Amino acid sequence: MTVSRLRRFKIVNSKPKERKKQIFIFGSIIAISCLSGALIIALYLEYLHNPSFHIFIQSKGIFL
Repeated sequence: MTVSRLRRFKIVNSKPKERKKQIFIFGSIIAISCLSGALIIALYLEYLHNPSFHIFIQSKGIFL
């Protein structure tokens, strides 16, 4: 908060960059989780419909 020359109180937002950083970070987290979920779904669909991929995944010891 700062005082202007007219001796009135004026509210000044002193932390606008921090708010933008928080929005950017939370937006990035949401975007990454959506993309990883889409990747998992795509891999699972490939696993269901592609016999060679199915055999490859099972040979690595991963059973879905």
